[in-house]
Amino acid sequence: MLKPVHEQLLELVKAGLWNIPVNSRLFDGVVDWNELLALSDQQTVTGIITDAIATLPEDKRPPKSIYFLFLKRTEGIEKENKEMYQTIPSMVKYFSDKNIRVLLLKGQGVGLCYRNPYRRTTGDVDFYAGLKERDYGQAKGAFEELGIRLIEEVPQKKHAEYSVDGIKVELHGNIRFTISKQFDGRFEDWMDECLKQESFVVKKAGEDNKIFLPPYRFDAVFIFAHALNHYMTSGLGLRQLCDWMCYLKKNHDKINKEELVKDLEYLGLTKFWKHFAAIAVEKLGMEKGMMPLYEEKYNVYQDKILSHIFSTGNFGYLQRKKQNNKDFKLWKKLKTFYGQLFLYWDNFWMFPKETWYCFKYFVVKNIANY
Repeated sequence: MLKPVHEQLLELVKAGLWNIPVNSRLFDGVVDWNELLALSDQQTVTGIITDAIATLPEDKRPPKSIYFLFLKRTEGIEKENKEMYQTIPSMVKYFSDKNIRVLLLKGQGVGLCYRNPYRRTTGDVDFYAGLKERDYGQAKGAFEELGIRLIEEVPQKKHAEYSVDGIKVELHGNIRFTISKQFDGRFEDWMDECLKQESFVVKKAGEDNKIFLPPYRFDAVFIFAHALNHYMTSGLGLRQLCDWMCYLKKNHDKINKEELVKDLEYLGLTKFWKHFAAIAVEKLGMEKGMMPLYEEKYNVYQDKILSHIFSTGNFGYLQRKKQNNKDFKLWKKLKTFYGQLFLYWDNFWMFPKETWYCFKYFVVKNIANY
């Protein structure tokens, strides 16, 4: 069973996403608004729920001092979004002028699917520069010409992180996840097929600029797979589920449902999708008709999955928070291992084969990095 404060947060997220009334009965009695604020930060949904809070009856709203903190943080989220949406078109144009095609992945692209895109908590800007073999190296070279600072690079993964006017930008020459043997073995070929055969989604940004997003067929699967990868290996936040739901609702008439079902089956994602679809409908208020493959019987594990989400935080935020900067590297890894062990054990009973696969990867990766 979820804690009352978790149910309250889910209710506020639901109301904020879909602009529907809050079930105010969940806020009868004493409400720990300080904990709700902390939870909304951990799950990166503060901007989504601020408007919903304002619709509560006056006697059930938070004290003005706490509501002011919600408003202040939401104002910061809006400011960050405006800066990103101003910066991204200029980066895309810069690449385009050098004949480098990049796709804007997840993040700010998916943010456009929200009722209010400026209320989605920002993350990194992710560009896929792997449409042609030369694109990744040329994109890196283009950044270096401008003197943009390289934060980190993982050459074997074709992954480089940069800081552009204080915004973290990630270049991806390829995309790899750790979910299951079936998925990991088939995803790259499936992705190549999608990006070669399907049309890109084009968004205008000003008079002359265009931003290219992945095809609908690709993103319908990719956004979910990205969230699932974090759930299986580090930690998933509610914001990522919100991204997935908002994308499906906004583009429901552009996604070929029969093709989606085949793609999920081919990649071994069908079982996962159905469990998370039950959470989307039953706990987060998505319309049944907008959620492909929703089946009521899959709500059996929804509280357990959500409890994992609340115990790890966005991208494993709570796991990292337990680590002390003064700890030795080995001790930090042991703390992380201990925390993840319980999550793997619980997941094993829901997704045994895939959990064992991810657990082995987790152990090997941490030994290799020590």
